[in-house]
Amino acid sequence: MALFGGSSSQAPASATDNKVQAFKQQIAQEIAVANATDLVNKVSENCFEKCLQSPYKDGNEGCVDQCLAKYMRSWNVISKTYINRIQDASTTGEI
Repeated sequence: MALFGGSSSQAPASATDNKVQAFKQQIAQEIAVANATDLVNKVSENCFEKCLQSPYKDGNEGCVDQCLAKYMRSWNVISKTYINRIQDASTTGEI
């Protein structure tokens, strides 16, 4: 109850919890977009610099495809490991 018997201006706990969860979800989505952008930039930088030594050389496409596939496999392994560690830490109360 507020001072002098007036109504409290605080939102109910469930409404606040919903806002917090929505905010966390928005942050997670923004982080995912930033990570995807970072991945594309790094793939472009690494694979194209490695493979495109001459703009019209035969075999450039194969090199880029192989580099991209290798980079994506590595990214997936690292991401899965990271997610598992975060989940483990979350369940044990470390974070």
